[in-house]
Amino acid sequence: MGLSFGKLLLLAAIVVAVWSAFKYAQRIEAIRRAVRREMEARRAGQAGGPAIRAEDLVKCRVCGTYVAARGTTACGRTDCPWGR
Repeated sequence: MGLSFGKLLLLAAIVVAVWSAFKYAQRIEAIRRAVRREMEARRAGQAGGPAIRAEDLVKCRVCGTYVAARGTTACGRTDCPWGR
């Protein structure tokens, strides 16, 4: 039972494949744990971060861009309707 170069190469390939499969399984398990923690936090009413509030936009009748409906200031154009 001699060890040829082909057998050593096959053994190395098997070791690398097993090691890669183990690392992949660890990565999948870490993702599952993170998702499970996120789901538990959401059930408890503790969302992942601060809530992002939506803001209404209106279309400018002069230039056609959308601007915030409240608190909008003039853009600097002479015909800007928001600066009045």
